[in-house]
Amino acid sequence: MTFGKAAPNLVSTLNIGAFNVGNALGAWVGGSVIAHGLGLTSVPLAAAVLAVLALLITLITFRQTGNPDLAPATH
Repeated sequence: MTFGKAAPNLVSTLNIGAFNVGNALGAWVGGSVIAHGLGLTSVPLAAAVLAVLALLITLITFRQTGNPDLAPATH
């Protein structure tokens, strides 16, 4: 919402859209894992890999922005 002060409804819509894209991609990856014969037990592993990738992308983005408000809090 920080970057969309002039259009908060648009930012909210984009946020919901990104959530739905994430749901669709997660379902597609899970289905692909099963379809390729890796079995149901491999789906959580694929989900963990996606979560780690998302975390890495988030951390890289925070470092590149240089905005101290976006940096993780330190105690």
